Order: sequence, then C-alpha cells, then structure tokens
Amino acid sequence: MNRFLFSLFSFCLLLSCKQEISKTINYPKIDNSRTDVEEFGIKYNNDYSNLEDIKKEVNQNWFLKQDSLTADYYKSVDRESAFNYFSDLYVGDDYNRYWYEAYKEHNFYWLDNDSTQVLFKSDSSGKGEIPVFSTSMDNTVHFYSPHPDGSKFILFISDEKGDFLKVISTESGDTLFQTDKDMNMQQASWAVWASTDHIVYTGWPHTEDTRNSYIAMADIRTGAIKVIFDGGQVKDYDPEDFLRPDISVGSNKLQAFVITASEHFTGYSADISNIESDYTWEYIYGQKDSILYWPKQRGDNMYFLRYKGGKKTLVRSTLESMGDPTKDVVLFKPEKEEMTITDYAVSEKNVYAITSKNGSDETLYYVDNQGKSEIIELDYPISDIQFYHTSTTSNEITIIKNDWKYDLSFLSINDSLEIKPLDNLTRQTPESFNDIITEIIEVESHDGTMVPMTIVRNRGKKQDSKGKGVVYAYGAYGFSVEPFYEMPLLDFVSKGNVFAVAHVRGGAEKGLKWYKDGIKEKKSNSWKDLLWCSQYLKDQGYVDKDRLGVWCSSAGGITAGMAVNENPDMFKAFVGAVPTLNPLRLAYQKNYDASDHDYDFGDMKTIEGFKSLMALDPVINFKKNTVYPSTLMMSGALDEQIPLYDTAKYIALLQNYYPDPKRTYLLDVYEDEGHYIPLETFSAMLFFNNEL
Repeated sequence: MNRFLFSLFSFCLLLSCKQEISKTINYPKIDNSRTDVEEFGIKYNNDYSNLEDIKKEVNQNWFLKQDSLTADYYKSVDRESAFNYFSDLYVGDDYNRYWYEAYKEHNFYWLDNDSTQVLFKSDSSGKGEIPVFSTSMDNTVHFYSPHPDGSKFILFISDEKGDFLKVISTESGDTLFQTDKDMNMQQASWAVWASTDHIVYTGWPHTEDTRNSYIAMADIRTGAIKVIFDGGQVKDYDPEDFLRPDISVGSNKLQAFVITASEHFTGYSADISNIESDYTWEYIYGQKDSILYWPKQRGDNMYFLRYKGGKKTLVRSTLESMGDPTKDVVLFKPEKEEMTITDYAVSEKNVYAITSKNGSDETLYYVDNQGKSEIIELDYPISDIQFYHTSTTSNEITIIKNDWKYDLSFLSINDSLEIKPLDNLTRQTPESFNDIITEIIEVESHDGTMVPMTIVRNRGKKQDSKGKGVVYAYGAYGFSVEPFYEMPLLDFVSKGNVFAVAHVRGGAEKGLKWYKDGIKEKKSNSWKDLLWCSQYLKDQGYVDKDRLGVWCSSAGGITAGMAVNENPDMFKAFVGAVPTLNPLRLAYQKNYDASDHDYDFGDMKTIEGFKSLMALDPVINFKKNTVYPSTLMMSGALDEQIPLYDTAKYIALLQNYYPDPKRTYLLDVYEDEGHYIPLETFSAMLFFNNEL
C-alpha cells in the first residue's frame, strides 16, 4: 500500500471515526493560591493567582507536564499520520510565486525551492524574468520594497547573525546599505523611499517600552543615519503605540504615523524639500478626527476613510485640511445600511473601494474623481476581496479573491479596468472539495437582532441532525471574520460535517454600531449571539445536537469562553488559540499595558470599567463543580499580548474542579511562539474530530 493510500486510510479513521482512547488522565497538580481582591467595594476571587508568576520553577514544571500530557494525547490520535495525509492532499508544486509587486515597467515576486528563497524581476508583461537576490530558507525575509525604477530594493532580513535592514542593487546584487542598529523584526519592519538615495524606516530598540522607537533617515550612498522623529515628540504617547513613516514617490511631504491598537491613528508631516536639513513636524490629524488608519497620497491629494454619520466614507482632501471634515470631497459611501467599506486603493489614475455586506459578501468598485462609482465585474458572490499590491506610481493593482472553499486567486486590474488572472500565483483546490458550498443566513438573537452566520457544508448534506459541527466566533476590536482557506477544515466539511462562523456583535460586519453593540457593558451581546447561532444549527438540523464544538482565537476567547460559561451543555468541545480568558487581571501585571483592551472591555480606573471587566471575564465567571466541554487551549510562551497564565488558570480550573472522566482538558504551550500558533487549524480540527 503506497504512502498516500495508507495515510488516507489512517486519516479517515482519525477524522471520520472518533478514536477510542482511554480517558483516565492524571492531570498535573498545582496549588490554588486563591486571593480575595476588592475594588470599588466589590470583592472577587482570584483563583490560581500563583500562576501569574510564570517564571517560578514550580509553575515552569507544571507547564512542562501539561505539554507532555498534550504530546501523549496527540500520539494517541496519531497526529503524525494526519499530518502526512494533508501533505499528500496538497495540490500543486512547492514553487508558486508570491509577494508579487507590479510597477509600470517591471514586476517583482519571490519563488521558493527546497533550500532557497529567490527574488525575481521581470518586465511588466511578466517576461524576461531574472533572479536578483537569493537567501537560504533558514533566513527570514520580513519585508521588501523595490524602488519604482527597479534598480534596487529595501530588505528586512533575519539570519544567524541577527536582524538587518539592507538596500541591495538589482543589477549587481551588491549591498548598497546595511544596518543592524535597533533592528527589532519581532516588532517592526517598515521602510519607504524618500528619494533615489534616501530611505526612511522605523527603528525599535530591544526594550519593553515602545516609546524608545523612532523614525530615521538613511543616506544609502554614505551610510549616514539620523533620527528625525521619535515618541518624545508625541503627546500622550502610549507604551503600546509605535511609529511608521510614509511618503508618496516624488512628494516632498514625509508623514509620520503613531500606530495604536485602535483603528484611529495620529499623523504628523514634515517638508523634506531640503533633505539634508532638520525637519519641522506639524500635527495633521488625531483620533478625534474619526479618520481610519493612515491616508494614501497621490500628488497633492490625500485619500482616506473617515466616519461620517457613523459610516465609513471614502474621501479626498489635502494634507493640510485632513483635520477639517467640512473640506472633504466625498468619493464613495455605500448606499445600503448593511454594507460597509472594508478597504480602498489608489493607483496612478484610479481609485478603488471594497464593500462588504454582513462581513462575508464583498464587491469591488471603481470610483472616479467626481464620486461616481461602478461595480467591477468579477465572479460574484465572493466571500472576501483584498488588495494585494497597490501603488500610486503604478497603473495596475493586484487583488486577491478569497473564499472558504478555494485557495487564494490573484487578479491584476489596470487603469483601463482590464482584468487579467495571475495563474502563476494561484494554487489549485483538491477535487474532493468540489461539492463544498457556502451559504450566508441571518439568525435572530436574544434581543431580536438578526446576526449573520456563514455556513460551510457539503452540497449533498441533508439537514438531518447528523454529523459533527464547529462554530467559530470572534467579535472584538471592530474586526470582521474573513474567510481562511484551510485544508483540515475543508476535509472536515467534505466528510459530511459543518463549519460555521457566527458574525457576532463586537466585529465590524454591519458597521460601527455593530461593533459598539458588542463592547463593555454590551459585551454580552457577543456571546449571546454565538449561543443563539449555535442553537440554530441544532434546531435546523445542520448538526447533531450533541456534537457541536466552538472555536476561537485571541480576543474571541471572551466571546467563546463566556458562551461556554453561560451554557456549558451547548458545546461538546472547545478549542482556543492564544485566547483572552482572564482580561480583568491584565491591569495588575507589571510592565504590561492593557490599553488596547480598555476601549472594548473596560478599564480599572472607574467602577463602570471594573464592573464591565468583571462581567465578561471567563475565568472570574467560571462555574465550579460544573461539567465543561472537552477543551484544548494553545498558547505562546512569548505572547506579549496575552500572558501565558491567562489560559493556564482556565485549564487549571477545568482539571481540578469536577473534571468529567469522559472529557479531555489540555494546555499546549508553544515555547518559541508569541501571539501566533503554527498549524492552529490542523490541531483544532484533529481535537474536534476526536472529541465530538
């Protein structure tokens, strides 16, 4: 039997049939140093407060035992055969082009083989490709930016010697400039061309305080570097903010942005006509101006999104007038209430916008300078459209079409609105997924609000209350859940199961109000929306009522964790990847800033903020002596956003308070990872398949 048939047989056993493994698990023991805490005259119990010091030897040993327990579990369900199955299922070669950038007269893209990453340059038609740079697969390329004339490129790269910013000639391959000073690729890797011979980049010393980051100008001819902007020039600079420069090619107006955890940034500008002189920075706009992120500059005009009447609106203004909304020229605003702008792009002549209906039905528009718009005809409906490469110096944009069923599809659109598929960037989808379909419905929630839900299922599946199901939810920071193509997920669906996404309040699926109706004292809407969507899947026969799992990541841990607390019987299994489960305690941690949580969840400065945090914290509201679903939590030991103790407390509660011998409670710690888990979907679906 060849490897494919053997691995297919093995994985069918793994995914189609629940593995009968022993549930007699000896969970690692650790003391519960419970402390009573009082704030604003209100008391709460801080269970497992001892785990908050994750560096203590007794805690480190406990984490190691948890990892060993998880490793034994993976071995019992033959994780290795499952991994081999998906390696064989993959369609296509390993040498697809990626990181494609198109300019007027040439294109750039990367191509990998078994041991090397190679950067290629071609003419604008894609012909005459030549390699201009290569590096070992052992090294990490974080960022690159070709000069518009194609003669050189900026490169951020990490190798065995450290992190480096380089400028490399595309003709000779020579390194024209290099520095490793304050290169911190884990935090920032961004640079722009200020002129043919000057670059501007973010420097970030290896310190815990981001106020030490800065923006520097480098002369690539002489190697001279000077700091031109830093956090000390910003009023009320938050320790979690960082700096990013930007400039349009040919412009003398350099911009410096203060990037925050919210969607509202602060912008400054300086005239660099005399590039060797000192610069005078002027405040341009701030969070109070309702501008989203940073603008795009073309000539003397600035293009950006601003909230007008609570709705994202694409406008044009000048740099000097960005702080005055009365001087905006409105270019595009979706007519229908359920539609919102997700992104926009500016090319040499055109402006484009992407709208989303309920966060999962997207449309691409061309917008002219008078504010007239037209739909660019693609193969609709499309779950997700993204701008992949755009530049105000290029007459072409590259977009990605993304769907739950299909891998990324790349298209090029020029300023004449001619569409060209980029087949050499697009990967094929296995034939076994051909019968998978996606439907978008709305479910009535606890208060009568209609909540969008995406359902991914097999075309031939009947609503007969049979089969497994997994529902995913996020609902935080005004982020919509966009499609992600994952073979383990689609393989799960192709075998007659269902995957669903509950687009709960707290996201941006229906605009600003949808977001604000899922924060702070209204946060319960997020997890109630999830519960009502989950019940709908059962009531309508999409899944077996006893075989539904819930999946979350990051801040979605609050949504899923509180849903499980409120109704533990709703779910048979629970998986979280770097989930937030104990947000109340973040404010107590030394050298840890929780300001990005404050707006969404509440802060400790007011009684209202404290009560909000109390009400939405899954650990604080954990129901002891209650049967909880089988649970797998995956955490990064180096996570700077969510401390390791956060998930550790939750698992400790599960393992030590009425653990059901028929359920499994696991903590998988990734020692070398931060706020990211490799193979998250693979691990999640493996667990779901075995526990549901």
